[in-house]
Amino acid sequence: MHVHFPLFGALSLFFVAGPALALDAWTQTTERGLPVLSLKSGDGAVRIICDPDRVFGPTPNGAVVVNLPKDKSPATLVFLAKSGEQARLVVAKGIAAQATADAAEWAKMAAIVKAGGEFAVVSARDSLSFETAPLPDLACD
Repeated sequence: MHVHFPLFGALSLFFVAGPALALDAWTQTTERGLPVLSLKSGDGAVRIICDPDRVFGPTPNGAVVVNLPKDKSPATLVFLAKSGEQARLVVAKGIAAQATADAAEWAKMAAIVKAGGEFAVVSARDSLSFETAPLPDLACD
């Protein structure tokens, strides 16, 4: 029985000192000529659509679409960084649109996403949590 304890101790040190869990990775696609970044978490997902070249008009045209398994029609979404920063976006028909969003709140959301690290997307009845690498090339400012 004493033989197993040193082996168990060595294995437990290996698991504690082993590599961290993988970060959530953004998937980048193009839809209707616009860059789209997507993250998935279980049954939920976040999509950020940007219009950096103003393809669809002279005003900023970005959008955030969030699929929350327990809240299919949220009225408000909050991006909440582990460090305490937060951005509140009003949602209409499942989309938080940059054109109608408060510019300061949109900028805070973009900053949270660009910074990476741990953040959550929260509604009144559900949330999704992520941990990502920094995303300096987000073109939704």
